[in-house]
Amino acid sequence: MTDRGVAYDFWWRVRTEQDARGWTDDELRTRSGVARTTIDRLKVGRRPPTARVVNSLAAALDIDLPEAHRLAGRTPAAPSEDAPAPQVSAREAILADPVYTDQQRKTMLELLDIFEQANRSGRQG
Repeated sequence: MTDRGVAYDFWWRVRTEQDARGWTDDELRTRSGVARTTIDRLKVGRRPPTARVVNSLAAALDIDLPEAHRLAGRTPAAPSEDAPAPQVSAREAILADPVYTDQQRKTMLELLDIFEQANRSGRQG
């Protein structure tokens, strides 16, 4: 018997949604940008997956984002009203936002890289 990882519930939901759509592993990888091996590791992994992985899979499969993060072990099952929202980097938010076209996403990521490089240069000098 295989040990269940911290994100087993998310892995199960991903596989269920994938099967419901009749997608192959290659199609899921193409639509989400997440490698099959990364998805398979959700089943037995000891740490929660990155926000980027959860966001990408949730967007590809139309899984509610807060539910996806909860299933993946990234947020508590019943957050209190005082609990802060999970922190998502600008890069993760750009990659996860379904509103952007591929070209818009590419351009925004290039701009983000320019800002990050400028910030690194400014701290060094």
